[in-house]
Amino acid sequence: MYFAKNLRFLRRRAELSQSELADQLATDYNTISRYENGKSTPKLEALTKLSQVFHVSLDALRNQDLSQSPGPVLESGRVQPGGRREGEVPAKPAKYPLLVSVELDGTATSLERAVARLTAINEVVAGTT
Repeated sequence: MYFAKNLRFLRRRAELSQSELADQLATDYNTISRYENGKSTPKLEALTKLSQVFHVSLDALRNQDLSQSPGPVLESGRVQPGGRREGEVPAKPAKYPLLVSVELDGTATSLERAVARLTAINEVVAGTT
């Protein structure tokens, strides 16, 4: 299995810090470090999110040495520096940061609900700036 090596390779290729990648996965940089050092293995939900972030298949992420491939099989849209897709415009920094509190009860359902709410808030805020 090449997961740990591939994760480090893909993160560096996208010029993301462990903290930046952790933010995209709603976790902390220590978790990313444990994944990259092979001390921890992500659950399917995190693997799926990583596959989406880096636009690679789950199979390639786990079973192929992507650092040795001349061009790893990517899903639609290559990742650009900073984790953006080709043609995607970077978001403008917020003039007035918004602090939002979310309660979670430890279930996947509550996490999905929180992500949906935060996404909706983000869309409203982005539309008003």
